[in-house]
Amino acid sequence: MVRIKNGEISIGKATIADIPQIASLFTESFIESVLHHCGGVLPEPQAMQDVFTLVYQAEPEAAIVARDVTGKVIGYCFAPTELSNLWLRAIWEGHLLKWAWRWISGKYGFGLHPVKIIIMNKVAFFYSAVTPSKPAKGRILSIAVAEEARGQGVANLLLENAIKYFSKKRINRVRLEVRPSNKVAIRLYEKWNFVFAGYTADSQGKWMIMYKEMEHDHV
Repeated sequence: MVRIKNGEISIGKATIADIPQIASLFTESFIESVLHHCGGVLPEPQAMQDVFTLVYQAEPEAAIVARDVTGKVIGYCFAPTELSNLWLRAIWEGHLLKWAWRWISGKYGFGLHPVKIIIMNKVAFFYSAVTPSKPAKGRILSIAVAEEARGQGVANLLLENAIKYFSKKRINRVRLEVRPSNKVAIRLYEKWNFVFAGYTADSQGKWMIMYKEMEHDHV
């Protein structure tokens, strides 16, 4: 257990049973992005749970959570080292077919709009990067903290454990993207020696690209 301002929390690996809480926390933390991708309506919980289940199953050790004393998930971080294999798994293990069926049968609660946005964003990311990409097997894919637990160092603890995981996996470089307006997150990443390396963009606007050279850090 780790003491924070409003009590104690524990940091550890997520389990598959945590996915509904993680998906809910993602939706709450990034509500504007979720609404943008889903045509202004909130999707059914199953939609986000299916996405996070795929990410979790691809690399369970890369899913880190913070829990309060009751066991509730109040923060998470996905720090994969094999992200390039994710879509291959989605195809070969049948996730895409399952998603398509649930979408067509109305279980996700949205129409064609998200498909169009996803395609637009993939094209935008490809064409709008202003610096040559550097290979980085480590990624901070998503990190979020519940509103009631923010400002207490939870995100810092999650990121610290992610970097320890990268060290264990002997990852040399870590990449992330963050909105330029998210000053709190940028300050946290800079504290852990992430440096600005250019921009990319999607249908919502710019993302800052940041890299961390792991050999410069000792955790």
